[in-house]
Amino acid sequence: MSHIKEMTAPCGLFCGICPVYRAREDRALAEKLAPTLGLPVEDVPCRGCRAQQGKVLGGVLCPTYQCVTKRSYDFCYQCPDFPCLKLAPAAHRADDLPHNQKIYNLLLIQKMGLEKWAEEAHDIQRRYFRGKKDFGGSDLNLER
Repeated sequence: MSHIKEMTAPCGLFCGICPVYRAREDRALAEKLAPTLGLPVEDVPCRGCRAQQGKVLGGVLCPTYQCVTKRSYDFCYQCPDFPCLKLAPAAHRADDLPHNQKIYNLLLIQKMGLEKWAEEAHDIQRRYFRGKKDFGGSDLNLER
């Protein structure tokens, strides 16, 4: 499995951007996240969704990961049921949780290819959460 695929969850989240993944090498970040997540500091760091076989944040099995692997797909967009309710955005803290970006990422992976998407993933997330709001338009040049 390619490194990029290993670092991209089946739902389209990119582990390299995730603070819980970055906490593997940053104890101060793990300590900061622990109270928010309600986990002991030692349980905060994550090696990635695929590496942990869908068990993240204290060992909870992700139903999306379970569904994708049961159906033998690499990503949700490969499924005839895509998009489904397992990918529904989180309403609570929607402005800062990456889960609202899942369908968007999956569509970009499908359109751009995994390698090209991964090259731009950090910028895409930055624009998604902190960029200029442009309803009906986009400042991302996705025509490839």
